[in-house]
Amino acid sequence: MVNYIPILINAAVLIYGGVIDFRRREIPNLVPIVLLVSGFFAFPTFWRIMGLIIPAALLLAAAKLTKSEVPGGDFKLICALGFACGLPELAAILFLSGMGVVGYGFIRRLPLKRHIPLCAYVAPAYLALHVIAFALEGGRSM
Repeated sequence: MVNYIPILINAAVLIYGGVIDFRRREIPNLVPIVLLVSGFFAFPTFWRIMGLIIPAALLLAAAKLTKSEVPGGDFKLICALGFACGLPELAAILFLSGMGVVGYGFIRRLPLKRHIPLCAYVAPAYLALHVIAFALEGGRSM
């Protein structure tokens, strides 16, 4: 049975963070903290830690290879989301977020190199992923 309370808490805090990130281009520290706390109620400790360490290592390696930097709020958000959700779910969320960014940029004809409020795209992707999972599950666990 899926525990829906952490999912709802994560969704609420991501929506809050998405609104703030869209308006001010900063992710409040409350968002990764709540995601980390909710991660303790998820799956075994080893996989939570891997969900935290692997995205951090990949982001740092990408920053070194491209000689650019990952904004601190985005770094904390992705790592905390990996801790709370796990690597497969994080990959799906980032894929859906990327699709949202590309779709929005294509519709609005925005330049490719621009600052993107990441949490504003992660929150709907998180919600969409869980709605799709719930629909595929058929609501059987309730």
